[in-house]
Amino acid sequence: MKVKETQRTANIAFSPAKHHPILIAAGTAAQQLDATFSTTAALEIFSLDLADSSLNMPLKGSITVQQRFHKLLWVPFGMGGSDRASGLLIGGSDNGTVCHWDAAEIMNGKEGLVFKTDNHTGAVRAMDVNPFQSNLLATGASESEIYIWDLNNPENPMSPGSKIQPPEDISCLAWNCQVQHILASTSPTGRSVVWDLRKNEPIIQVSDHSSRIRCKVIAWHPDIATQMATASEDDRSPVIQLWDLRFATSPMKVLEHQRGILSMAWSPRDCDLLLSCGKDNRVLCWNPNSSAQGGEIVYELPTTSQWSFDIQWCPRNPSAIATASFDGHISIFSLMGGQRPPDKPEASDVDDPFAASVFTQKHSSAIGLKTPPKWFRRPCGASFSFGGKLVSFGRSDGPKQVHVSQVVTELDFLQQSQNLEDAMQNNTSMDFCQQKIESSHDDYDRQLWNFLKMCFSKEPRQKFLSLLGYSTEELEKKFGSLVGDKVSQSAGLDATTLAEKMETLETNDAKVQSDVAQASIFEGSVLTGSDISPFDNMSPAVSRDEQTAASAAVDGTRRGKNTQQLLLTTQISSHVATPFSISTENDVDGLLSEALLIGNFEIAVEICLHAERLADALLLAVAGGSELFARTQQIYFRKQKSQVSRLVSAVVQRDWLDIVQYGELENWKELLAALLTYARPEEFPTLCGMFPCEVLSLFTVCLSLVYVFASLINAYGGPSFCLQ
Repeated sequence: MKVKETQRTANIAFSPAKHHPILIAAGTAAQQLDATFSTTAALEIFSLDLADSSLNMPLKGSITVQQRFHKLLWVPFGMGGSDRASGLLIGGSDNGTVCHWDAAEIMNGKEGLVFKTDNHTGAVRAMDVNPFQSNLLATGASESEIYIWDLNNPENPMSPGSKIQPPEDISCLAWNCQVQHILASTSPTGRSVVWDLRKNEPIIQVSDHSSRIRCKVIAWHPDIATQMATASEDDRSPVIQLWDLRFATSPMKVLEHQRGILSMAWSPRDCDLLLSCGKDNRVLCWNPNSSAQGGEIVYELPTTSQWSFDIQWCPRNPSAIATASFDGHISIFSLMGGQRPPDKPEASDVDDPFAASVFTQKHSSAIGLKTPPKWFRRPCGASFSFGGKLVSFGRSDGPKQVHVSQVVTELDFLQQSQNLEDAMQNNTSMDFCQQKIESSHDDYDRQLWNFLKMCFSKEPRQKFLSLLGYSTEELEKKFGSLVGDKVSQSAGLDATTLAEKMETLETNDAKVQSDVAQASIFEGSVLTGSDISPFDNMSPAVSRDEQTAASAAVDGTRRGKNTQQLLLTTQISSHVATPFSISTENDVDGLLSEALLIGNFEIAVEICLHAERLADALLLAVAGGSELFARTQQIYFRKQKSQVSRLVSAVVQRDWLDIVQYGELENWKELLAALLTYARPEEFPTLCGMFPCEVLSLFTVCLSLVYVFASLINAYGGPSFCLQ
């Protein structure tokens, strides 16, 4: 895509790579005339502002010169100091003069001429500066004249060797891009010579005798020191020949235009891009390293109606290309794509006798690059990985390699990392955590490492409770100190002693008004009750479905189910969404909370029974298992002394023997009804036979009914009994 343009018929030169911003110099081209036949010449400098979307290039400086230019160079000589901040402009003219201008002086409105010489006898068409030493300048003219100039002392140039015979014009010079003392020259006769400046003699001559070649341009391969390209301006052989000096008998590849080639430039940043322009009015970008037959065209620049005679790559911006054409246009293109509206063709004068000789050809629109250029590739890269590893790659002369290295910046951190890896591999994580605990100077760090250490223990949950300050041993100590003596630390509790000590415990429950004589859970001693109802502290009544769920939970306990699952099964779904707090005092509520937090239901039930919180004791006994629940039931019924509590106890515990043996005689009907309702068929006859004899002798109806019921039960397989 065209990005900049100005109307000049001139030779061009970009500013050096290290110069910023990018500038372009234009010197009026020799052997060119316009419609006015003007013979004036100028040297101008334009600004190349790619951030500006317009095509205009602002003029930064201009001077009038006496001679027109065949070749123009912008060299970085002197840019490191204060004298030549923008380098030197060097031009070769028709009459053999070579002039040096200070570019900064020209932009400041001054003439800026630094040096002028006329050592050459003919037109100076070839010039090039050494890429390794910017003070070495090579110039070539007619009669095989080649001079090497030291810009530090330009008065006395040297010759690379004896003149080539027969004498011929030097059309192009090029320094080798890899070896600083190698220089190549070419001439219209088709002969190219490679000079060794250390020996001051030519070392090889290259020519193609099988075809008529008129070499116009020569260029070195940017990466391979022994390869170069030559271009022919002969319309009969419009070719670019690629040579390898190790096999210089014939070119290794040939790229063809339709008519003679006027200029050629090899990209210094990508050896796969070679530009050429010719009399066929085409500007082509080739891939000279492609294996395609006849060469591969990777890009084609749009052109105007006239030929381009000069083409150059921008040293600072590798995607920018400058062309100069015979129709008086200097154009800047970008290889990065995009499209502008096509330029309108200029109207030609019908009376112009030269208009008919202009070669025009229709060709397709510009072809975009097929692959990204090499300057987009990362020349090197690095990335850190875990463990201080650094993975890197970079340019190398040999095969491509990826390097993995160890970067050590924090020795202490690296040692700690190694210790952690060793602990994980050797299963010594607890020892590692203990070391961290001992070396910690902060309470928070010690607590954190203590918790981490418990993660690797056999019973981490119990250890976590201990770290939180809750343990069975500590609870027993608190409970013992509260009742006035130390509770036994052996496995299980001495219930008798505990019950005796609990008599001295003063509860904070407002509903308990008097002391209660407490019997052991495990022994059948009789308790003296109180006037307070045992149901005062019970939770609200639950529905039949919830009772069924609780019964199922007890059965699940008998089958060995987990306690947490039982709690989830038996919990009531209706909750009041209000915040609550957990007591941590050394009173009844505090000890009960601590017992629940560590899961010790036996102590929790003992505390509830002592505090006459019978409903809480029964609920906790359900969560504590079937054995604890059975013992709690017994204690509950022993504490109840009402008449109906005896019947409730018999129904719940299925103790029908107590009903039959100790029931009042006048309640024989009620006793018999209870047996009919709850007694199992196999035990009913036996229980009926245990009625007291006084009942059977005093009440004939009772005797008859018992006999009838017993007979019916016996008829269906029940055991027989004898009436006394």
